[in-house]
Amino acid sequence: KELLHKTKYTKTESDFGKAAKIVLFTGSKCLVRRSDGALVTVATSPYPLMLYDLINAGEWDKATRLCRFIKDPSVWATLAAMAMASKELNCAEVAFAAIEEVDKLQFVLKVKQIPTEEGRSAELALYRRKPDEAETILIQAGLTYRAIKMNIKLFRWDRALDLALQNKQHVDTVLWYRREYLRAAGGEELNKRFKDLFDEMPLDEASIEANIANEKVKEAQRPGAKRYI
Repeated sequence: KELLHKTKYTKTESDFGKAAKIVLFTGSKCLVRRSDGALVTVATSPYPLMLYDLINAGEWDKATRLCRFIKDPSVWATLAAMAMASKELNCAEVAFAAIEEVDKLQFVLKVKQIPTEEGRSAELALYRRKPDEAETILIQAGLTYRAIKMNIKLFRWDRALDLALQNKQHVDTVLWYRREYLRAAGGEELNKRFKDLFDEMPLDEASIEANIANEKVKEAQRPGAKRYI
């Protein structure tokens, strides 16, 4: 949705009048009924249709070359959106750079560094604002720590704690991140679940950091794990 306004193609016509209506839109031709009842045919850019045809054929390199040739930001934005939907991260990287979407470009570069396909798919689900889908992908893949950390980053603290308790791992990690968050925010713990666990469980920062590092190594060493190329 954030890219929607950038994919819009606008063509100004003064012959339509105030109450004109689109009757038919096919290919790059648009049939418009003016307020006086007359039908007018208007040609739009042929490039979006060409782009769709290339992408439907899986020809991402040609789609990128087309965008470079026409230099139209709306077509670049369309390519970026379709590349993200199809998990074509290299193409998305080029498209986001072309339209100067720096935050989205940085996100793509970050996703490409994730060593597992499931981890990348979960991040892309988050990009589509589907955190529950992202969590399901991670849990089914056995990437429990990544699922816990994802919920922490989303400030879904109770869910992160639930996952840690259910899987009997990284409870101290959740508590540690919670403590650091409250310290940075200048707040105090009001959640009884966390209060009770803080009283029961000592936090060894060195041990927690070692466990986190170990989880990253384990993920990178999973069968089939490799960064996106």
